[in-house]
Amino acid sequence: MIKQLLMNYWWVILIIIIVLIILAVIIGNLQFKNKIAREKELLMKSSQPEESPVIREEDLANLPSPVKKWLKSVGVVRQERIKAVTFSQRGKMKLKPDQKNWIDAEAKQYVRVDEPGYLWHVNLSMLPLIHTKGRDLFYQGKGSMEIRLGSLIPVVNVSDTPKLNESALHRFLLELMWYPTAALEDYITWEAIGQRSAKAVLSYAGMSVEATFYFEEDGKLTKIEAMRYKESDADAERLPCVGEIKGYINVDGLKIPHLIDVTWVIDGENFTWYQLKNHAFKFERK
Repeated sequence: MIKQLLMNYWWVILIIIIVLIILAVIIGNLQFKNKIAREKELLMKSSQPEESPVIREEDLANLPSPVKKWLKSVGVVRQERIKAVTFSQRGKMKLKPDQKNWIDAEAKQYVRVDEPGYLWHVNLSMLPLIHTKGRDLFYQGKGSMEIRLGSLIPVVNVSDTPKLNESALHRFLLELMWYPTAALEDYITWEAIGQRSAKAVLSYAGMSVEATFYFEEDGKLTKIEAMRYKESDADAERLPCVGEIKGYINVDGLKIPHLIDVTWVIDGENFTWYQLKNHAFKFERK
């Protein structure tokens, strides 16, 4: 009798613990969603409507030849400049080079183009029944990165360090292919390298980062590469970060890359850590 009562007692405790864990995960998920919503509003609200003439072919005159060919092939001529863009993302990633299995990822990204900034949040299927959530924010020159297990337990939480800020600005530059009219913004300058490559220098918030863009003869963009911080700790060094374009789609009259492999080169070895597919692009024009 006593044994049976004790067994019933422990089952009650176990049920209470499970219910509390479920409630904690639900509350953590709501808090994370609310945080993302506030940051999205903060990032996008300062975007003010303004008049902007359509891009003319003369606006490309001072660009290096391969950049000019690229923008023409994309279709920016006779288009208004992009002020902001939103898109969804699916992919698979590896967090370390020796990882055998890929992790499924589903993300959404909001980007300010008139003033460099973005918000990216992702769900990762790392554990059964418990999703890992992450978000990267770059706003007014400051980066912030957060990863939570089950929306509740912080695994990574770092913000506003010099290396993180620079790496975040580098990311904005490497993703220029998704908002190509940014190539004409005042914060970007271009330097010719050869017939099929050019260097972009992005200067913003007291920082300058650069990346090399590689093109085919007809102007099609194939790859972007930069020396970028992978980590933000004191010992972190810049490593080659490469985005290889695997496919294109047409969005509102623009030819936009949507299939990308992202690779770090570590000790001379390629580590392709993210293979992604973007969809549901929505442009906001000036």
